[in-house]
Amino acid sequence: MWGSTFVVTKQALPETSPASFLVWRFGIAALVLVVAAPRRLRAMTRRELGHGAALGAFLAAGFLLQTHGLLDTDAGVSGFLTGAAVVLTPVVAAAFFGESVGRAGWAAVVLATVGMALLVLRSTTVSLGAALTVAGAACFALHIASLSRWATAANAVALTATSVCIATALCALWAIAGDGLEVPSSMTTWWSAIYVAVAATCVGFVVQAWAQSRLTATTAAVVMTMEPFFAAVFAATAGHEALGSAGVLGGVLVVGAMFVAELGPRGCCDAQSPRIECC
Repeated sequence: MWGSTFVVTKQALPETSPASFLVWRFGIAALVLVVAAPRRLRAMTRRELGHGAALGAFLAAGFLLQTHGLLDTDAGVSGFLTGAAVVLTPVVAAAFFGESVGRAGWAAVVLATVGMALLVLRSTTVSLGAALTVAGAACFALHIASLSRWATAANAVALTATSVCIATALCALWAIAGDGLEVPSSMTTWWSAIYVAVAATCVGFVVQAWAQSRLTATTAAVVMTMEPFFAAVFAATAGHEALGSAGVLGGVLVVGAMFVAELGPRGCCDAQSPRIECC
């Protein structure tokens, strides 16, 4: 679902500003989540509300940077640059939360880094959009590392709802401070906003919060390198963008990093999680 949003969002941007599109995306998602889980929201502690607010700030900053970057970056390349979060997450987790990163985790990070380098270096120039996207990836790394520390199976929905509400408010302030809040002018853009709100935000982030209550930040980040892989697939099929041979090799390395993290030695809470069984 997240991989598909790069193409969907890029196609909607000519009709609305990045900040305005994010207001509708997060606003619709916030409404759905609040209506779906009022009891869980009322049961949140003050500490959990603070965690939700911090996560919302990371989300707003990450998506504002990523969406502005999409204005002059191909959807497929943007997806892989967003995957830079996998490189930054172990550093953030170790620096802020004292999380230990095993050899398999670092090996997966190196493999994913090489893959992303192949994708980025297909061009000899680095655009402002690419730089903004990498900055957004740093914010997503903070979100991933914090979520692994703060999320539980019990508070996943409420934590997601709180963070999305905060992200809506921050994006609205950014839009109003800029050119003002714009309303989508066509049903195509409205459907794009509804899709990324319900599928990618409500479902995607609730599942992420629930899953990260059972995984370390490093493993979760490497698994999420599948997002840029799917972004490239959708960009090539629906968006008619070409990756080239270097891009294909880079994508293969990024996906391979996930398997290194999944099949390598485990410790901490990862040791308690069942491995993925194939076929």
